[in-house]
Amino acid sequence: MEILKQFYSNEKAKQTLVNFITDGRLPHALLLEGEAGCGKTHFARLAACAMLCQSEQKPCGQCRNCRLILQDTHPDVLVVSPDSPEKPYAVSALRDLIVSCYVLPNDGDKKIYILRNIHEMSEQAQNTLLKIIEEPPAHVLFILTCQSRARILPTILSRVVTLTLSPCSEELCAQALQERNPEADEETCLRMAKQCGGNIGRALTIMQDERLSSIHSDAQEAAQLICGGSEFDLLCLLNRYNRKKEDFLLLLEELRQIFVQVVRQKHGATDKKFLPDKLLHRISALQTMRILDIIDTVSGEALQNVAVSLAAAHLCSAVQQQLHS
Repeated sequence: MEILKQFYSNEKAKQTLVNFITDGRLPHALLLEGEAGCGKTHFARLAACAMLCQSEQKPCGQCRNCRLILQDTHPDVLVVSPDSPEKPYAVSALRDLIVSCYVLPNDGDKKIYILRNIHEMSEQAQNTLLKIIEEPPAHVLFILTCQSRARILPTILSRVVTLTLSPCSEELCAQALQERNPEADEETCLRMAKQCGGNIGRALTIMQDERLSSIHSDAQEAAQLICGGSEFDLLCLLNRYNRKKEDFLLLLEELRQIFVQVVRQKHGATDKKFLPDKLLHRISALQTMRILDIIDTVSGEALQNVAVSLAAAHLCSAVQQQLHS
């Protein structure tokens, strides 16, 4: 159980997992839902540890099975990611995975498949996965992750137990950042924790990559310029990304993350503040949703080889039109 205590916050999810193990009623398919960076994959490994742990207090984190799982070397625990070059979420690949489910475990009596970000599966791929989730072999367990259950087929949702993971408090996040980055000062850690809404994974990624850190700062500035209505200053900022399409797309994704959290803030789904109050009150929840649509449209244009300068100009004009309509 000690290893679970090291996972920040999410006490309800941790206790539910402990109850499953204690009562001996493990679900054959577990779905972990939460925003990118909140620790879903790590929690999935902890859940796998709990399912295969050889100690009385599960998961111990010290026995052979736990150590192998945490090192990603356990022969009976397969972690599958959609960004793998093997394209594991192609229908043909999923059919091969289904066939592998009927092969008995190497070490024990269970095989565990951790399938990351299944919201990136096509509908056809999800229907293919459904066939094995409906009636898996007795020795097979699935741990699935997604950013939003809204992007998962209802037929899959009806056959899994869903646990929702959330970012931790800003104070805990700042503490985690300092533990992992001893050279970072307290003020920097707290600022990043606030800007990322307590999302440890996202904050760590940004802090450890100078390029991403710069893009993140620009996205914060761009969000404030959008709400402040300064079209010229926004365009000047975006024009820094001319001939840097990859960075421009990353900037748009960061900007999107900010406004997704603003929507949650406006609907009372979070008490964390992602924009200063004086700017937050300048846009309505509906305008925020439409700004998200604009960001998605401009991202699509950039992906289709529209010049960054034209995509940036479209973003600025569309946002201004929306704010003054």
